[in-house]
Amino acid sequence: MCDERQMEAFSLTNVFGNSLSYVGFFTIGIWTGILTMSVVVAVLVFAIDMTYSIQTTDRFDNPKAKNLQIFTT
Repeated sequence: MCDERQMEAFSLTNVFGNSLSYVGFFTIGIWTGILTMSVVVAVLVFAIDMTYSIQTTDRFDNPKAKNLQIFTT
């Protein structure tokens, strides 16, 4: 019954505007995806930065040197 009727607020002409003009492009789903991906990328960048900052020890065991002895009482 009302399928063929359309209403538009503040229209001064008899032509209806584009329906995309009345719907926001960034819906809650898009904002949630952007926020989630931002958190994931931030964690990934942090993890890669921490991985690059790992340093190997510059002293290794020397078989010819005196062994380290720890005395306990």
